[in-house]
Order: sequence, then structure tokens, then C-alpha cells
Amino acid sequence: MAQHRFFVPPAAVQHGQVRLPADLSHQVARVLRLRPGDEIVVLDGSGREYAARLVRADPRETSAEIVATRLSRGEPALHITLYQALLPREKFELALQKGTEVGISAFVPVQTARSLAGTEAVTGEKLERWRRIVREAAEQSERGRVPVVEPAERFPEAVRQAVRVGPALLAWERDNQHGPREILARLPSAGELALFIGPEGGFTAEEVEQALAAGATPIGLGPRILRAETAGPVLAMLALFATGNLEPR
Repeated sequence: MAQHRFFVPPAAVQHGQVRLPADLSHQVARVLRLRPGDEIVVLDGSGREYAARLVRADPRETSAEIVATRLSRGEPALHITLYQALLPREKFELALQKGTEVGISAFVPVQTARSLAGTEAVTGEKLERWRRIVREAAEQSERGRVPVVEPAERFPEAVRQAVRVGPALLAWERDNQHGPREILARLPSAGELALFIGPEGGFTAEEVEQALAAGATPIGLGPRILRAETAGPVLAMLALFATGNLEPR
């Protein structure tokens, strides 16, 4: 049976001991009903993971002793940032969850011309919810780090920001000249990669021109039109496959 995995603040791991915060303590003691002697896996977001044996399982404070330390195998060498156009709630959250499972390293919500909501709709409360979704998905998929969820950006600023860091691909459903085989073969196996996914209705022609002028590369995803919440995880998976980041370690 797979062991339960929990991300904790780095300060929670000290001197061979782990102290779980209140929310995780409640989950361990009340929801999962674990007991002293049971083993869990604790991650501090550094890429390391700790096998730990529970010493105390209390809904207010749970502690464990570390019995082994190892590097996590769940992190790709290619760090993908998904610039996802804002979508209706359930669809955006699905992109976050599945993108985390695939191996995306960071998410940036983006306001585009056809977005149904603007950056002002991305409140602190909403960001916290999204970060919780990403953390839970990272635990389930055995990631070694929790992907970052950044505050929302407007499309022009997001493109300028992305191309300064590394290659940036713009998924464009009307591009019939730049297929994934051709474009993804040029990517490095490690480093930074930005993926831009439009809203329902896609990017406008002006936005495509703006992105290309800034240095982004267009990429088509085949003859079938993917939903906006599907395209990001699909393209990320293709990029990780093309760069050898899905091979066993």
C-alpha cells in the first residue's frame, strides 16, 4: 500500500523530527486515523522526501521521527510554466490539478481578450484555494515540489515576462504549419519552458501577432480542437515526453 504523503513548511523538519501543522494533524488523526508507529512520507518542497514514523498522532499536533531521507523522483528537469487563460472555475481548477499530475512546475493565470474574467477576479482567497488544489495534486502524484501558483497577469505583460526566461510556445488551434513533432524536437531536456494556452474561443489574431513579435513560437496540436482546460496538460505531457523527462529514473 502506498504511504500517505504530506507537504510541510521547511521549518517543520528539524533535528530528525517532523511536526505537522494543525490542518495536517487533523487529517492524520481524524480523517486517515493513523496511529503511532505508522509510517508516512513528508516533503519540505526542496526536492527531498523523508520517510517518517509517527510518534504522536493528535488532531492538534502530530509528530514523527525521520527514518530515511531520499531525493524525490517526481520532478522533471524541464521546468514548465503554464500561462493559462482564465476559465470558469471548475475548468481552471481541472487544468491546475491535471497539470500538476503531469509535471508542470508553475502556473500563471492570464487575462486575455476573450477571458470571461479579469485579473481583479483572482482574489487572495481564490489563489489560496488554487494553491491548496495544487498541493493536494502534488501529494497524490508523488511530486517532490509543490508547483507555484502566481498572481494573475495580463496577456501582454505575461508574454514579455516569459520570453525573457526561456522558450515560449503559444498553442494556436489555427496553426497548420508548426506541428508538435517539429517544434518540440528543438527543446532542451532541462531548463525553463513557457506554454501559453488561450481561453474558450482561443487567442485573438492580434494576440497571436503580439506574442510572435515578442519572440514566442506558435505550435499546433493537431487537427482536433482541444478544450481550453485540456490543452495545457496535453502540451506539457508532449513536451516532457519529447525531452526525455518521462523516462524511468
